[in-house]
Amino acid sequence: MTSEPEEATAEVSETAAAQSASDPGTLLEVTFQKNPRQKYKYLEAEPKILGVTEIALAVFLVGRIPLFIGITGFNLQCLTLSFSFVGIIAGGVAIAAQNLHLQTLKACLGMQVVTCVAYIVSLMVTSLRDLHFISCRDPYFFGITHANDTCVQLEKGFHLLYSIDELTEVTQIVLSATLAVYCCKVIPCCSPRSHVPVIVMTPPTTPQ
Repeated sequence: MTSEPEEATAEVSETAAAQSASDPGTLLEVTFQKNPRQKYKYLEAEPKILGVTEIALAVFLVGRIPLFIGITGFNLQCLTLSFSFVGIIAGGVAIAAQNLHLQTLKACLGMQVVTCVAYIVSLMVTSLRDLHFISCRDPYFFGITHANDTCVQLEKGFHLLYSIDELTEVTQIVLSATLAVYCCKVIPCCSPRSHVPVIVMTPPTTPQ
């Protein structure tokens, strides 16, 4: 006696999902709607922290330009300056995108992609720099004289700065790539939107 109502209820539940809301016989309707909390996934990346870090690293690269402008050339330092401004803008847009407006998130995605590509190019240029022009070795005698102790320290200092440059550029690439990935999690054109089930129960109509 108890199994028959349960079987009937199960049949109604299975068939009710296929019925429209306007059907007067609908007892249970299951629909799927876009997840309204998907846009908050961008905030999981801590965009304020990453954006401030991008800006700080870009300012650092700008600040060390006077140390190299007489050694590596004016054109190369102009390139570094341009890439640094791109990093500053990208960091500012990442912070502004915390308002979760779709247009701002799209702008953030575009800037992070540009920044990532720019610093990849900058890293390649930095890695291919010829460091032999900063040398304390005598071109005629294979050795270092005691009179060049200061030169040796300067040479080591410039080599250290080059290593810091490369580390900074790698960090900028990682930061921009991370922010770009989280932007893609929110923007519909990059990833499909998740859906959540919505269950609507409608009381059956009483026959007259």
